[in-house]
Amino acid sequence: MSQTKISVILPVFNSRDYVREAIESVLNQSYSDFELIIINDGSTDSSSAIIESFNDKRIIYINNSKNSGLISTLNEGLKLAKGKYIARMDADDICLPDRFKRQVDALDKSDDIILVSSDYYEMKGSDLKLSTGFSGSDEIKSTLLFAPCIAHPTVMMRHVFSDGTLRYNPEFKHTEDYKLWTELSFKGEFVNLNIPLLKYRSHGDQISAQFSSLQRMNSEKIRQSYLEQRGFVFSEQELEIHHVIANNSFIRSIEQLNRIEAWLNSLMMQNRSKKMFSEKSFETVIQKFWLDSCGFTSLGLLAYRSYFASQISNNVALTFKERSAFFIKCLIRRFRQK
Repeated sequence: MSQTKISVILPVFNSRDYVREAIESVLNQSYSDFELIIINDGSTDSSSAIIESFNDKRIIYINNSKNSGLISTLNEGLKLAKGKYIARMDADDICLPDRFKRQVDALDKSDDIILVSSDYYEMKGSDLKLSTGFSGSDEIKSTLLFAPCIAHPTVMMRHVFSDGTLRYNPEFKHTEDYKLWTELSFKGEFVNLNIPLLKYRSHGDQISAQFSSLQRMNSEKIRQSYLEQRGFVFSEQELEIHHVIANNSFIRSIEQLNRIEAWLNSLMMQNRSKKMFSEKSFETVIQKFWLDSCGFTSLGLLAYRSYFASQISNNVALTFKERSAFFIKCLIRRFRQK
């Protein structure tokens, strides 16, 4: 009997409003060789009845009597998974029909690829907004120095979890995916498919909306550890400014913007010396965060001029449209009060 190609892990907790559509979007995939592991983690609404209404032999249904939390549920799914690849899915999102096929095709191309994500539509009610990201492995891994940059429910991973040494870490609650991406980054290559393969539902009940302080604190721990693991050297003051950049904090002084520029330049110089990432990929990412920092200040045209005066901006040329949008952004945010 051949191995199941994909194990889809779908945790459910009080998701009666969305879970039917989520399950249907998985069962209706154009690629059909998968098992769907649905773990109902102690829901107190009608989620269980909705799940049980499905009759499909690919569904493996686990009904926890008590809520154990997302991290425990995800690790339970990893233990049960029998597929060559593991796909993540959330109970409030929608897979587009060719998601699995496109991600399997990408993983099948090379054993060196350990993770494939994709662009996605952010869904607010009936409104869809395209969210896109870097596609190359070194660009994604470089961005992880600042932010997760991978939407968890878009991910398909090679199954490297059988021995239990790699898992979702319970010490990083609400950032368990970010921690896992940094760990996986040392075990293989990443790919982001620049085509939307998921509708990602955005609403006030999400973890990021409820636990932003804890999420921020744990993200800062992950960033510091990942910087160290990748061989970057930094002072406490440089780590502080790194978090300012990564947290997208609003900049109110030219002194702080100058500190940001100095630290980003230091990162570039260290990478050129130690070759942690390809120079072109890394400096493309650094330019992106320099542009974002200059565009999120109260400094107006001073920030605009600072961006172009820096050697960081020489690495990637802005299009006329990008330059115009950046100029307008600087002017508008000059009058921001908070």
